[in-house]
Amino acid sequence: MPISSMVWGRTPYREDVLLFTLENSAGCKARISTYGATLVGLEIPAEDKLIDVVLGFDSLEEYMADGNYIGATIGRVAGRISDAAFELDGQKYQLDRNEGKNHLHGGKYGFNRRNWEVLELTKETESPSVTLELHCKDGMGGYPGNVRIKTTFTLSGTALSIVHRAECDYPTPLNMTSHPYFNLNGDGQKLDSHELKIIAAQSLSTDNDLIPDGEIMNISGTPADFSEFRELGDTAQDRFLILNKIDEKLNTTAIARSAESGLEMEIRCNQRGVQFYTADGMKSASSGKNGQQYGPRSGFCIEPMGYPDAVNRPEFPSVILNPGEKYNHSTEYRFRRIS
Repeated sequence: MPISSMVWGRTPYREDVLLFTLENSAGCKARISTYGATLVGLEIPAEDKLIDVVLGFDSLEEYMADGNYIGATIGRVAGRISDAAFELDGQKYQLDRNEGKNHLHGGKYGFNRRNWEVLELTKETESPSVTLELHCKDGMGGYPGNVRIKTTFTLSGTALSIVHRAECDYPTPLNMTSHPYFNLNGDGQKLDSHELKIIAAQSLSTDNDLIPDGEIMNISGTPADFSEFRELGDTAQDRFLILNKIDEKLNTTAIARSAESGLEMEIRCNQRGVQFYTADGMKSASSGKNGQQYGPRSGFCIEPMGYPDAVNRPEFPSVILNPGEKYNHSTEYRFRRIS
């Protein structure tokens, strides 16, 4: 069957959490949980076996306890908001502080902590999909306006697409992303065999709390420059890169490859930039799926999104969604054998 499902467990609010498995004729599998609209697994054929290319956990309880946002859908606002506050149309909004004095990834009421509703299933053999829906109420987490979000996961050929759409009834910040941690070897071990290319020549400068200070840096020739294929190496990365090509179409954003597994992943998106993170903040000996032990550099994240802290930087492109507008955030992960 192209789609199967099971009750995976319950939230503390006694909500049933469902786990869907999508399978297609190309031999790929994707597992999606309604808790956090989370990508739990993504299995890609590689020679005579399937490789699960995303980090994750075996149980719902581990996802509910996770502090690394592994595989989750992030919102209302991805990234950090300085001082956990912003002004909009002359009114100040105070958000919860969940990273020191700042607000990170939507705070304690973020989309990753919500159990989403199932809106639609498409049981096509070639391209099965599941669409999840979340109603975010005015004032939740300190944000204004009611927002209705629909997120669709589609497994087509050897590609997974994730599309976030939303509408609101009052002006509100909305800057979503998907937060899978990738390891193309499927073992959650070091990234030494990985090479990466990101189509970006600029980065946002940040302070010690990783809050943008307003400066845009040229990164050519620096350790942040991945404009040509480079080994990930041992240099820690947690920075926002501004993509060279920005429009409403899906553009090639990054390409990662591993000589060990022989897999290559192309990421395409329609966002202004990506947060690039090599999991250096992950605790050592963290338990992962199938008995794996995760730690720093067990995986890497490339999170398409708008500029972080744009709500407090009028010189940055706006992340405000207004009534009557339609939010459309699309990302596609394409897999193939290294040629």
